[in-house]
Formats: sequence, C-alpha cells, structure tokens
Amino acid sequence: MGRHQRVALATAILFLLMPSAFSGALGENSTTSPPPGTLLDVRIINATCLNQDGCEPQQPHHLIEYYSADWCEPCLEVSQDLRNLHRNDTVVLQHHPSPSDSTFLSDSKLRYDQEFRLLFYPTLVVDGTQLLTGTRQALDLGITLNNTSSTWTGLESLRIENESLEWNASENGVLRIWYAEPTPHEFENTTHPSVARSMIEVNASTGEINLSDMSTTDDGFFVIMLELPGQRHLEVASLAPVGQMDLSDSDQNTTTKKETMTPGMIALMAGLFLFALLLPALVMQRRFTGPIEGQYSENATAEE
Repeated sequence: MGRHQRVALATAILFLLMPSAFSGALGENSTTSPPPGTLLDVRIINATCLNQDGCEPQQPHHLIEYYSADWCEPCLEVSQDLRNLHRNDTVVLQHHPSPSDSTFLSDSKLRYDQEFRLLFYPTLVVDGTQLLTGTRQALDLGITLNNTSSTWTGLESLRIENESLEWNASENGVLRIWYAEPTPHEFENTTHPSVARSMIEVNASTGEINLSDMSTTDDGFFVIMLELPGQRHLEVASLAPVGQMDLSDSDQNTTTKKETMTPGMIALMAGLFLFALLLPALVMQRRFTGPIEGQYSENATAEE
C-alpha cells in the first residue's frame, strides 16, 4: 500500500468512527423531555377580550418573530414583504431590540441577545427553530413556512375572564405574554402592524395573572408563549446568501465585539478544528511510512 493510500485510509477510518462516537455519547444522555430553549405552545388573543367574556384564543400554525430597527434600511424591504404575506395561519410578532429606536423594548433585546444570540437586522425566526437572516434569505419565508411543521401543545383551557388570563399548563416552563399593536415607523410614512410593546413573564404553574395594568388599544393583541427558558438552537432555513443587512447596534463597542467573528475567522477556526481531527491520522501515517527517503540514501551510500 502506497504512502498516500495509507493516509487516505487512516483519514477515512477516523471520520467513520467519529459519528459513532458522537451518537453513542448522545444516546447516553438522551431524554424524552424537550431541551431548554424550546417553544412549546403559542396562542393569540385580541386585546378587546379584556373587556369581553367568551373570547376564544386562536392557535396559529406558525409564529414569525421579526427582529428589525427603524434605522435599518434593508428592513424596509422585509417589512413590506411581511405585510404582503396574507396567511391566515401565521402570526407575526415584530421586535425592536435596538436602543436607538423610539419603540425599543428591553425584553425584545434580551431575547435577541441572550436567547437567540442574533447579530443582524433584519432577521426572521420561524416557530422558534428556523432562522432567516438578511433580505435575500427572507425571500424564502414562504418555502420555510410550507416546509416547517409545528405541533403546539402544553396550554389547556386558556381564557380571559374579569381582565385576568387563566390557563392550565401540562408542561413546566414559563409563560410569556407579549402585547403587540400597530406602530408608526419612526422615519417612514408607514405603520408596522404588530410591534411588541410590552411583555410579562410568569411561571407556567401559576395558572392565572391579572392583565388590567397593561396599556392596550382595541387593535392590539396578545401573543402567549409557553416556553422552556434557555438558549435556542436555530437552524438556518435557507441556503441563499443573506443579502442586505445591518449590524444590530450602532454603538462602537458592540459593533467591535460583533465584528470580531468575521467569516474569515470562522473559516480559520473550522480549519484548525479539522486539522486537530486529522492529527491522529497523520501520526498513524508517519508510523506506517517507516524510514524517510534520506535514511534510505544514507544506507545505500554506506553499502557502496
């Protein structure tokens, strides 16, 4: 067997063994419970239900969380596309996590930074699992919705009575009640249909919370999420380039921090990781090769 064949064989054996090792490790720790950072259930209730009896919550097929900023020029295109979506099975909750916006919401920023760990505007998160970043990937939203199947479960007997939200939860976690309403764009002559303006979080086992202190309008609505808190593991839903986008903050310190993870650095880190994986194969190849060519030359000269 030649030198290059032995290297190729050792490399192939290494990569064949890696999936088995990883699957074995995962199998030992696998559980039937959803992992932290899981969106379990979603319900929608109109704000007018606070003053009415018998309002029934709706369960959308899809939830789109749209992260944008009014100073973000690429967001104008994505916002228009969302207004033209026209899907009765889908609800859009628009977040303004940028402190530069007049409609900034700190709860949206915490979700953007700590849970989803996002970097750019515009960004779409579909059903808490699928990620679309930038103007080009946002064009694949319709395909993503058609290819994503969500089974919401966990919230039972949800209703509003006497300005209080009551529920039964079959899963442990937290209940997050987002209030959204139409909001004028800060610079353009247009209106965002559903910007998050406030949020209340309670333990899911509480079963009841009074909403009378929340400031609402008749055209607003509540997005109620049952979740397991924790960092989310998002899957990129499009193979298209990201297109136009803006960094999430104009602050110099934040920009410097986010720019450190450039595509070149990511590629370098991936290269170093692959080299570390191949190192055992290279050591094996060196052992199999035997004496180097210089040693053969020295031995031949000595025999002469």
